[in-house]
Amino acid sequence: MVAKSDKSVGYRWKIDFNGRAKNSWHNPPSLANPIGYCDDFERVPDHEQEDNNAHLIVKRSWDIALVPLKQVPMNLFLMYMIGNTLSLFPIIMTVMMFKSPFSSLFSYKTTFQKLEGSHHILQKMVFILSNFVLIAMALYKCNAMGLLPIHPSDWIAFALPKTRVEYVVGGPVLMS
Repeated sequence: MVAKSDKSVGYRWKIDFNGRAKNSWHNPPSLANPIGYCDDFERVPDHEQEDNNAHLIVKRSWDIALVPLKQVPMNLFLMYMIGNTLSLFPIIMTVMMFKSPFSSLFSYKTTFQKLEGSHHILQKMVFILSNFVLIAMALYKCNAMGLLPIHPSDWIAFALPKTRVEYVVGGPVLMS
């Protein structure tokens, strides 16, 4: 059996790199266009592009306005997990629930300043109202923890604190 040299055998998958020029990678041989390629495309008119930009600006402003509402489920879960005890961790988390909406309320002008135009009034109102929802949730948590002075005994020294009418305690049944 006589072995043939590689030059004499013409494999279809074999690529000859010796015959290419130095810049042939930038100028590949002409190949058929891929499926779906169209080289005679029309340029989009500028007014459609401006409408598209206006649509993107409105979409971006709604994204900014709805950020505080996206925090509501997380804060509800956090309120559930930290409980109503007075210890360091629940107090710190409640303070953070106050800090976030107040800081975003004080900086709402800089938040919407990135977007040009004056058509963002509805988005600003939604942004402000959703921050007030977060503040109301934090106030509810403070009330549940007993940190808000809402009873007369909290303000007046001689008023008696609210007494509980009924106590419910779980345990074994005492009667047989």
